[in-house]
Amino acid sequence: MIESEIEIVEPPAVRSGGEPDPSETSDPAPEPEYPPESAAMAEDPPGTGTAEGRASWEGMGRHLEELRFRLAASLAVFAPFFGLGLWLYRELWALVMLPLERAAPGLARFQALDPSAGLVLTLRLAFAFALFLSLPVWLSQLWLFVAPGLTGRERRWLYLSLGAGGVLFVLGAILAYLAGVPLALAWLLPFNRSLEGWDNAFTGEGYVGFVMNCCLGFGLAFELPLLMLALGWFGILTPENLRAGWRGAILGIFVLAAVLTPPDPVTQLLLALPLLLLFGIGYRLAVWGAARGEREG
Repeated sequence: MIESEIEIVEPPAVRSGGEPDPSETSDPAPEPEYPPESAAMAEDPPGTGTAEGRASWEGMGRHLEELRFRLAASLAVFAPFFGLGLWLYRELWALVMLPLERAAPGLARFQALDPSAGLVLTLRLAFAFALFLSLPVWLSQLWLFVAPGLTGRERRWLYLSLGAGGVLFVLGAILAYLAGVPLALAWLLPFNRSLEGWDNAFTGEGYVGFVMNCCLGFGLAFELPLLMLALGWFGILTPENLRAGWRGAILGIFVLAAVLTPPDPVTQLLLALPLLLLFGIGYRLAVWGAARGEREG
């Protein structure tokens, strides 16, 4: 007789309500390899787990791409001007020498302190020439980059500020080139010759730096009316403190002229006198800007 083994299966445990206990009837669920939050962090950059976060990162990427395009467009204009400056380096040097020839002909001579002095000076002149000619393109690309994020009134005021600021800077640089630099050289070079054992022998780098610093200082100083208008608009300058502090402002103008120009009294005085006139214009603009700022809130 063949005996068979009979497997006895016990019935599942029953709860008090008559339903089987799930812990006894089903196998436990397998543990995930990592929680869902960790998976999201592993797949997406921080802050992109939601639709808003992904849109923010995509918007930032578009802005960076547009910034790169604007810089490339500006450099594409700057590079040909730089090459043109290298080709016209003799004419650029003659243009820089013109104030010296007018002020003190025959009182100065140049010397090279190292073999690369002439090449370095040529590159510097070409760079300044290209930057000056391509500056409108740089400003226009900056305008195209920031304009979409501004309101209509903000775009209008920024456009006017860039235009007026550019005109004032160029006027200041022209005044320095035509009057400031020649008058300063006419006083400085004879003064150097009056000192015993001194001669006016300096490097081309030193002379070009002197001319550029004068032009840059005059151009920046001519931005004073726009600065006063902005300070009045934002309530920093008011008619009351302008009337109370005009003596200190005049003293500050002479200090500013001394800082922005080479250390000679002729150039400093030549810059301080137009600044006094510009301060009067800026005073009127600051009063007007303060009134407009109060009305608009």
